[in-house]
Amino acid sequence: MSDPALERLAETAAGWGAALDAAALARLETYLRSVRERNRETNLTADDSWDDLVNKHAADGVLAGAVLREIVRGRAAGAPRVLDLGSGAGFIGIALKIAWPQAEVTLMEAVERKFRFLNSAATRVGLPGLRALRRRAGDGAPPSSYAAGFDAVIERALAPLPEAVRLAAPLLAPGGIFAAFQSVPPDADQPELRSALSRARLRSLGSRAYRRPGEAANRALALFASAPGNG
Repeated sequence: MSDPALERLAETAAGWGAALDAAALARLETYLRSVRERNRETNLTADDSWDDLVNKHAADGVLAGAVLREIVRGRAAGAPRVLDLGSGAGFIGIALKIAWPQAEVTLMEAVERKFRFLNSAATRVGLPGLRALRRRAGDGAPPSSYAAGFDAVIERALAPLPEAVRLAAPLLAPGGIFAAFQSVPPDADQPELRSALSRARLRSLGSRAYRRPGEAANRALALFASAPGNG
């Protein structure tokens, strides 16, 4: 593997505790190239440059895999179940799966054209335990146990954080982790967020600061835990 952007990502990921070997980088490359190919036909993302796909999108998913693997490992019995809520083109969930292949990852997406792409991309990545689910968060009770009871739910740019809390909480297993990408660490005492967390029976675990490859400013992955009796 000689792609400079992927090499930088591998160096950065090693600092996060996510070792991306040659097979993982090849899977990331295959997936991201499929995004670019399909993006010519249908609108999957506005960020079509290779550097953006690697440094902005894949990097976030790899970071999420490193953080959640550390937190969830001792909480889940068997293979941890992770939901990428509002998956879009699958950047977070698919990169997370590649970085953390032991997790079972579900990509939840309501838009038909994106759902079809996710099914195709999951096949091309070639890892067991990666599936797409066509469903909009908040649309009634989950239809089956496959659509709820997750050890971790993660979202990026789905909705303002209080609303994302409301959508994610019913999908968590008792004691599960909700992770939300933010440009700055959120204030859990902000009234609207505090109210949303209280109603959802989630408590703040703080935020993990990180930097994408080539960036000078920190970003934040905000973390919340469901009450042990939740669900």
